[in-house]
Amino acid sequence: MEHPAIKPSRRTVLRGLGATAAAASPILSACSSGLKGSGDSTGNTIKIGYVSPRTGAYAAFAESDAYILKQVRAFFAKGITHDGKKYDVKILDRDTGSDPQQAATIADELISQQRVDLVLVTATPDTIHPVAAKCESEGVPCVSTIEPWQAWFFGRGGTPKKTFKYTFHFFDGIEHLARVESDMWRQHDTNKKVGVLWPNDSDGNAFRDKTTGYRAQPSTKGFTFVDPGSYEPSTKDFSSIIAKFKKEGVEILAGVPSPPDFSTFWTQAAQQNFKPTVATISKAILFESSVASLPNNLGNGLCTASWWVPQFPFTSTITGQTATALADDYEKSPLAKGRTWNQGLGPNHALFEVANHVLRNANPKDREAVAAQIGKTSLDTVLGHLSWTGGGPANPVKNVATIPMVGTQWIKGSGDAYDLKVVSNTLLPQVKPDAEAADL
Repeated sequence: MEHPAIKPSRRTVLRGLGATAAAASPILSACSSGLKGSGDSTGNTIKIGYVSPRTGAYAAFAESDAYILKQVRAFFAKGITHDGKKYDVKILDRDTGSDPQQAATIADELISQQRVDLVLVTATPDTIHPVAAKCESEGVPCVSTIEPWQAWFFGRGGTPKKTFKYTFHFFDGIEHLARVESDMWRQHDTNKKVGVLWPNDSDGNAFRDKTTGYRAQPSTKGFTFVDPGSYEPSTKDFSSIIAKFKKEGVEILAGVPSPPDFSTFWTQAAQQNFKPTVATISKAILFESSVASLPNNLGNGLCTASWWVPQFPFTSTITGQTATALADDYEKSPLAKGRTWNQGLGPNHALFEVANHVLRNANPKDREAVAAQIGKTSLDTVLGHLSWTGGGPANPVKNVATIPMVGTQWIKGSGDAYDLKVVSNTLLPQVKPDAEAADL
């Protein structure tokens, strides 16, 4: 990761919703049934399934899909050669409509009818879990991203002793969020009392977990947590939670609410005169449209941990573009439809970097070999270094590779615009902050 810093950040324009959870039944390598690789496809064409929520509630996460797919199809048009044999490559992209049942149906179609050799899936448990469950049960290699790794691994029933054979994941974890968010807290003068918004869903439950969750992270030590208990998604009245925060003197707010739930909470908090000094919110405010939709400029000063920005000092192994060049090229493309870059661009592009590496280094028609190769992969991507081997923080469990993050703050610009400024680089010093954190 020794790279020079890249140019200052720019405004992120995205509409979008965060990831609520709907975990599918876990099927582990220790007890999974199904094809176990016995349904290997034949022929001279490698089939890659790409599954994303291009429409529906979570469409923002896949907003750059058309651009990415055009890029990677052009790259793979030359085919892939392994062990002296050349294969054509066909990418079968599918839209789940942000519906977990549709995601499961798509996975079945790709595996049973299309007989894909590898599945790539992105964005939220609602999309990822049903697809990963089907791939694990049928013995089809799968790589996923854009979901905290604890929710992906433990939420699917994984344990350090019961890992998965065919399904792999890369993304940040609660430990990264806690470190980045607590660094932003320390930039403000507060009483160190943290009120948390943890819903009753897989993300909220992962954050609340006493052993692996948010409060268990070393970076949050020294802070006092005020947990009013889990709330149900789509709650319409947060008065009791707000009253609890006010009574306890909360000056820091953290949580993983959905965009609609946070909008309801934050609007009611303003009406009831609850205004913390700093708020670090995951999931709900990843995209500018969610922030801009808050009334009375209530989005100004909100902070979030960001998993990809154009200043990341990394380069694509597919296109040779730096993160900055990738974002610039996306914005110039007619496929962007006038939108600026979004965080999903980095990890979704990196999915195809992993696919390219794996399919060139294993027999692409041998599913067990492809899965084994993913488990041995150590690769630099436009998102950063991904490693499913070696253990340590970069590979906390067998099936997971972690990524870096930076702390960012939304600052009100002209009109309805908001600028996303880097204010914390504790996990990635190569990215230079371009603003100082401001109180709400």
